[in-house]
Parts: sequence; C-alpha cells; structure tokens
Amino acid sequence: MSGNEQRRDSWSRYWQGGALHSCAGSFEGNYADSIGSFWRGIFEPLKAGDRVLDIATGNGALPRLLLDTRGTAAALPEIDAIDLAAIAPPWYQACGADVRDRLRFHAGVAAEALPFADASFDLVISQYGLEYSDLSNSVAEVLRVLKPGAAVALIVHHAESLPVRLGRAECREIAWLLQSGGLIPRARRLLPFLARLGTPEGAASVQRDPDAAKARQRYNESMRELQQRAAGAAGDFLAETQQALGQLAAATPAAGQRAAETQLQALVEQLEQSLLRQAELVEHALDADAVQKLGQRLAQGDSQRLEITEIHVRDELFGWSLRVGAQ
Repeated sequence: MSGNEQRRDSWSRYWQGGALHSCAGSFEGNYADSIGSFWRGIFEPLKAGDRVLDIATGNGALPRLLLDTRGTAAALPEIDAIDLAAIAPPWYQACGADVRDRLRFHAGVAAEALPFADASFDLVISQYGLEYSDLSNSVAEVLRVLKPGAAVALIVHHAESLPVRLGRAECREIAWLLQSGGLIPRARRLLPFLARLGTPEGAASVQRDPDAAKARQRYNESMRELQQRAAGAAGDFLAETQQALGQLAAATPAAGQRAAETQLQALVEQLEQSLLRQAELVEHALDADAVQKLGQRLAQGDSQRLEITEIHVRDELFGWSLRVGAQ
C-alpha cells in the first residue's frame, strides 16, 4: 500500500468511527469557542445563491455548522465538500432532500486535483485540512476554482499548538508500546500462557512453567511503566490502552489464544493507524513563516487582503486562522 493509500485508509477508518471532526477529544459536538466564532463570522455574509467549497471536510463539521447557523435548507448556499478519505457523514444521511439538493459530499477527491470548473466558487474553506495536501499543487487548484475577488478562509495546524504537542507525545508513546521488547510484544508473548489458564490442567502447568513466570513478570513490569507514563500524560490515550490490555488479559482464559491474538492485532492496527495520523499532523503543522507563505500565495502577493491570527481555545493555542479576500 502506497503512502497516499495508507493515509486515505487511515482517515477513512477514523471518519467511519463517527467523529464529527478531528479534535473529538477536545470538543463535544461541533467546534465551539473562538473556532466556532471564526466560522460564524465567515458564514454570515453568504447568500443562498453563493457556492462554497469545503476542502478535507471529514465528516462535515463545517457544512454542519453552516446548516445549524442558517437553520433551514432554503437559506443555505450551495456547498461542495470534498475529502480524500471514504466519507459518509452519519448526520448527513438523516438530512432531507432539501438539504441534499444544496449540500454535496465528494469522497476520494484530492485537494491537488479538484473536479470543478474554473471560477466556480465564492468561498473556499478548510479546517485542519488543506495543510495536509501538497501545497505546491493544491493552492493552484484553489486559485483556479475561485471566482474573481472570491474569498478563502482556513484554520490550519500551528506547529506549537496543543493538538500538535499532544500529537508529538502520542507518537512517542505509540513507538514505546510497539517497540521490540515493549509492552505489546510482551503482551503477545503472554497470551499462550493466559489461554492455558482456561482449564484446571492448563492452570497447573502454567504454575510450574518458568517461561510463564518470566513472561508474566516482564508484562507486569511494562504495565507498571505504562501506568506511570499515563499518570503524567495529557489525554486518555495511555489509560485507554492500559484498560484495553487489562480486559484482553482477563478475557483470554475463556476466549482462547486465537481470539485473544486477533483482538490484540486489532489493537495494534488501531495504534499504527493513530501513529500515522498523529505523525502526519505533526509533519504538516505550520510555523509562522510557513503560514505567512501560504497566505501570500493565496492572496497572490498583495492583490487581496490577508489576515492571519493565532486561534486560542480556553487559553490554549489551537491553530492559525487565515482569511484572504473581502469578509
């Protein structure tokens, strides 16, 4: 599987889990606070006859916010929302034909190759999305599909923001979990012995087996280290991993080795998918110079008004907001 296919598969799995947006652990429901205020300000001037393009929409957090803001389908502009991933937003499935007539989701579409005619859109938006693309091609595509004098509004990852700092930490912890001799390999080594505990004879043999004692000791050492690491970590990721492994170990005597190995492999795949997404987040976050260069390219030099601001939520840095054109 190529890197782009891995990326598409990882994000497809994430969105199929039902999260409305990529910061599901930080906001209940849709984005709020200054992020929601930013977008409501962007959406306020839109007219029903306008066309909007949402790039890297995920499960449609911005179209949903726009719909909630307008209240009725008749007041909506026309919206095309694209994503490289396989997306089918659950909330959209429940919408009536009046909404579907004005809001269209396009799965498997890259920002670098937009399937729209030149000068099609009055507004292009993206939230934690455009920066993941190859900007040397995607910016040119954004400019191509914009109508003359149209606007662009983005929220992009800030290299020093809370989500990016958490992403760096999660990458380190997943690497620790998966490393040779780490907790996950030690859990896998322990499973055959745990499975033998399902019968009295097997339990007796485990008690006499020095390899079983060694495997349990090493597993317990790593679990204690995991508990210590979880106590000092932000977020619930390590605590959730600890709980999942504890439940797996407890269930293995009854479930058997094969079922336990299948469940452990599913956990490993989840960790690998998360590692891919978090590493990508960190890689594509923008520092001050990078966001300024992006803004200048979208503004085509000094031909349009450009406004770049740091976004804070509950006193935490959460990204950059970027506006190009009249708002």
